[in-house]
Amino acid sequence: MPELESVWEAYKKAVREGGDANALYREMVWPLLKELWHQGPRVSPGPREFAVSIHTLGTSPEATILAILGTRAEKVYVLHTEDSQKFVPRLREETGKDVYPIKVGKSHVDAIYQHVRELLREHAGKPVALDLTSGTKAMSAGLAAAGFYFQRYYPEVRVVYVDNEEYDDQVRRPRAGTERLIILPNPHEVVADVDALLARELYQQGEFAEAEGYFGQAVGKAQDQRYMLYALLSGMYRAWYALELAEAVKKGRDLLRRLDMDVWLRHPLNDHRKTLEAQLASLEAGERFLAEADPCQSQGVLAVVETLLYLSDRSGKASSALGALYAYRALELLLQERLCARLGRRADHPALAPEEEEALKGELASILRTTPEEVRLGPKLGLLDLVAFLRSQGDPLLSRVGLGELQGLSGVLKARNESLLVHGFRVPSRKEIGSIQTLAKPLLQDLQERLGLRVPVKPVELGQAL
Repeated sequence: MPELESVWEAYKKAVREGGDANALYREMVWPLLKELWHQGPRVSPGPREFAVSIHTLGTSPEATILAILGTRAEKVYVLHTEDSQKFVPRLREETGKDVYPIKVGKSHVDAIYQHVRELLREHAGKPVALDLTSGTKAMSAGLAAAGFYFQRYYPEVRVVYVDNEEYDDQVRRPRAGTERLIILPNPHEVVADVDALLARELYQQGEFAEAEGYFGQAVGKAQDQRYMLYALLSGMYRAWYALELAEAVKKGRDLLRRLDMDVWLRHPLNDHRKTLEAQLASLEAGERFLAEADPCQSQGVLAVVETLLYLSDRSGKASSALGALYAYRALELLLQERLCARLGRRADHPALAPEEEEALKGELASILRTTPEEVRLGPKLGLLDLVAFLRSQGDPLLSRVGLGELQGLSGVLKARNESLLVHGFRVPSRKEIGSIQTLAKPLLQDLQERLGLRVPVKPVELGQAL
């Protein structure tokens, strides 16, 4: 370094005396600086060897040469334009590396993305440096954007840049010896706001587990507990829609407890306080119902049924088999609750009188298009048994359902039992799911009216608060 400093001062003096700055730099300074980087480049935060490096090349090849030496990569790719192609041989000569040139347009960011993606696939698992020091602004921006994005899928990728600690205004160059290769931090990894934006996007897509994770990362990076409330909210919906109601209740209670604190009274989620309180009350009722398995707990049945029907709508668009299971179970729970509320009976122990049993067989025979003598009853009432029994006892809603519709329902239930997710190999159609939901809808509305409740099962909107 002392030798380089004295050469630098001599170089400046020669320039002041009228010498050509560029020519003198290449003659006096560059050979020594280049040799220092061959021996041991300055890298921040510390030396690191890469297997592959990808560079954008402009009309200042010196910066790219230093970057190649700084990464110590054995495989070197250079994205160049028509104008900078002439410098490729110099890169090979002065670095001693094989350089693989790739021609791109000055502003063809899409081409840079494609080339980087292909190279990362080819060298998957290897440490790769993306150097954006040289080239047009569009090229550098494209390479940086590609690097920070693809780092999510190729964690060994790093974006690097040759910077300097001191700029000499007299010769309009970085002071020789103050250059260093900087490994740039990924804003996706160090800036909490980026995690928060990703989390909000995932939340809006219904990917609550991923949203919970990103909100949690934002807490750690920014040490900002406001993100913890969003993580709790996402976790509550994640557990709720996975039917893990006990965990959802725990997270919901923690969320509301925090929103009660003075420091969070102005938190945007307090704008949804009434909805969140109603959701927690519903989750608590659903949790009690599942723990006690008591269909007479009408509020708990309502909470679970509304959840199941919501999940049926959501999953039915992607998986008919799963959507059918949700819808079938929702209808079965509605009928079990109705049996308990109207007649004080339970489906698992119906205790039918002889005349009730005969009436049930007659109703089932009509639905199944057979004779009462051929109907066989089990010790418990299944879904179709529940429909028939309630009809035989004069249920005002089910009595209005047409016999043809119920006969179609028997076919749907058969399809359910033959489903790939139950005992068979069929995948229920959306039409079959719809027939179950059609029968469930008036029963659900009646239960809502009896309780004077509706479960706000959809997630609250985050808006632009983040």
